[in-house]
Amino acid sequence: VAKVSLDGYYNVQRWIHTVGTLLQSANISLIQAPKVTAGPPVFYFGDEEGVVLPTKPQKKKAAPKKDDKAPQAEAKKEQQQQQQAKPKKEAAAKQQSQQQESSMIDISALDIRVGKILKAWPHPEAEKLYCEEIDVGEDQPRQIASGLRPFYPSADDLIGKTVMVLCNLKSRKLVGFPSHGMVMCASNADHTAVETMEPPAGAQIGERIMFEGYDGEAETEAKVAKKKVFETVAPDLKTNAEGICVWKGAISKTS
Repeated sequence: VAKVSLDGYYNVQRWIHTVGTLLQSANISLIQAPKVTAGPPVFYFGDEEGVVLPTKPQKKKAAPKKDDKAPQAEAKKEQQQQQQAKPKKEAAAKQQSQQQESSMIDISALDIRVGKILKAWPHPEAEKLYCEEIDVGEDQPRQIASGLRPFYPSADDLIGKTVMVLCNLKSRKLVGFPSHGMVMCASNADHTAVETMEPPAGAQIGERIMFEGYDGEAETEAKVAKKKVFETVAPDLKTNAEGICVWKGAISKTS
């Protein structure tokens, strides 16, 4: 065997000798594979042309490790999305509920009564307010503040007037004056002229004013505030050609 040192490979030498002897007897030569630089010699039969040297077996690529955290991350992401969507759904549901409630609210929810202004005087700290005591058929007159000073130059113009009073409003202080109710008024389109609303003819002090076709019970003060009843029905409160208060065309009346 040419150009190969077989020192240390005694078993290989014996094997080569045996195989070589057998091959020589058959006129076949044994040649060392070219370009072998390390390790035991590699042999093949025949000449050097067309020889394919053995190669190291390629290591199988390890299968990618499953990311155990991926499902958890996906679940967490989905949970976050649901949490983010929850307030929007709740807000939409609340808005829908409020719209449904608003569509069910009508003018009968307001406790509008016939009242008579017993006293009126300018508010000492508010240039647009009058302070009034109004008889609405209760044990004591109601104290109510009204922004009528720009339209009624003198408080005497109000004393003795019969008016329509919205009674189921919570008491609140207007520039320090405790006001419990509201004197209902009518105005022109640009609000340059405002007048108190007159009750139906022949109405008695303390009578509740109703509207044709709407005979429901009035809501409590708390519910009127919570449901924004007045804000809901007010846009449809108007006066007709005769100056009578109407709601969606329904004429006001007393029992």
